Amino acid sequence: MAFDNHFLDRMEPADLEALRPHLRRMEVSAGQILIEQDTVAAEVHFPADAQLANLVRFSDGWAIETAVIGREGLSGLAPFMAEVPCGWEVAARTPGAVHALPARVLRDRFRVSGPLLNQLLRLSYVYQMQAVQHAACNAVHTVLPRVARWLLTASDLTPGEDIRFTQEELAGMLGAQRTTVNEAANQLKDRGAIRYSRGVVRVLDRPLLERLACECYRMERGRIEDAGVMPEAG
Repeated sequence: MAFDNHFLDRMEPADLEALRPHLRRMEVSAGQILIEQDTVAAEVHFPADAQLANLVRFSDGWAIETAVIGREGLSGLAPFMAEVPCGWEVAARTPGAVHALPARVLRDRFRVSGPLLNQLLRLSYVYQMQAVQHAACNAVHTVLPRVARWLLTASDLTPGEDIRFTQEELAGMLGAQRTTVNEAANQLKDRGAIRYSRGVVRVLDRPLLERLACECYRMERGRIEDAGVMPEAG
């Protein structure tokens, strides 16, 4: 049975059979908090058609979205492996299905399985690489190619699905003003790369969107493919 999650579907048969009895498919609603900031994760979550977001929440209640998790992986990976409280909140940014697994079960399994440990470390590398690449990108590239890069990455996480975001979410991810992000999205729409209405985006011309994106997307995508942790783009 396919789980519609790349990490689970690529797992070694012995590892999957050990974990399968503990996996629980559940539906999540937009905004539902799965891991609270500064708490130890009791469960990890493997998205199927939902998307999850890492958010840094401040003392006044304001939260900034810093990363998106799709069907390539799972929630709370680094703090789960290190057995430390999660330094960010994990919430569903789009509704859909995830597969929940008790963290202790996955931890016990990777301690006796070299292939599973290697798979987790590869994904951890990819998440760290993306964080570094995005920080560099936000520092040196203009907003339009950064918006194109983000839309391509979001499309890769849940292939074939519409991309849903608020202007505030995307502005927080890119470290830009909401009005500037909206202007860039409208330019991509006018050029025929995307359809954009009421916070919903559909990619119409992926090759054009890739040409308009900054080099960070191609650099990041190549490293992801080398690590073998995500389905092919497009």
